[in-house]
Amino acid sequence: MKLKNSIILGIILLLTSCAKNLPVIGSGDPEKEFASCMRLASKGDLEDSVQCLEMFKARYPQTKLGQEAELRIGDAYYKKKDYLMAAESYSAYLKLHPRSSRADYAYYRIGMSYLKEGPKAIDRDQEYLETAIDNFRTVVRFFPQSEYSPPAKVSLHNARNRVARRIFYIGKFYYNTGEYLACIPRFKALAEQYPDSGLADLSLYKVVMANLKLGRIDDAKAAYSTLAMSYSDSNYTKKAESKVLSAVRKKK
Repeated sequence: MKLKNSIILGIILLLTSCAKNLPVIGSGDPEKEFASCMRLASKGDLEDSVQCLEMFKARYPQTKLGQEAELRIGDAYYKKKDYLMAAESYSAYLKLHPRSSRADYAYYRIGMSYLKEGPKAIDRDQEYLETAIDNFRTVVRFFPQSEYSPPAKVSLHNARNRVARRIFYIGKFYYNTGEYLACIPRFKALAEQYPDSGLADLSLYKVVMANLKLGRIDDAKAAYSTLAMSYSDSNYTKKAESKVLSAVRKKK
């Protein structure tokens, strides 16, 4: 019994000590209370800041500051590098306030959260990249005058390039292991969908080579034609031309 009481007392003391940093919400000036929550964030007390802002938005749900608190909760998670919780917080904000004047910011931060959550190593799963891309596109398409549109364009380009590098990595793996039928559609898709990735000409060259290795000279010619029309100045175009001509001569 004494042990149980000691545990309960310990929990109470712990909760009390944690709550010391939190300002009282709902009994004073909302602007001052909001500022108190934000001071916690500025000092790096992000957990306390989230708790404070959660209490604030619950107490003032229909006010502008209450809505702002919802966004700042996302910011606190983002600053903590808890990107999935940040994305969830921004998404919850958009569901509650789809026509908000801060919607552009929320979409942009969702995109950034998912972009940062995804691993930079292209040999690892990139499941969050498409969601990041969708949110960046939303900013660019529907908020072209927003201050977040230019950085969204940059991040969109970076995210798409990461997807392209992932596709190329997989295609190259199949190419190097002699699975040419598996690599061809991946290289084609990369060239068609990501022409600005810097990998399109190399991907088409790989399509030419894969077809030649399969003995499909007509398909290799078709791939070379696409490569030559789109990337006439590429070194890979010259190499592909030489390979195709050599294969044609051998066939004769």
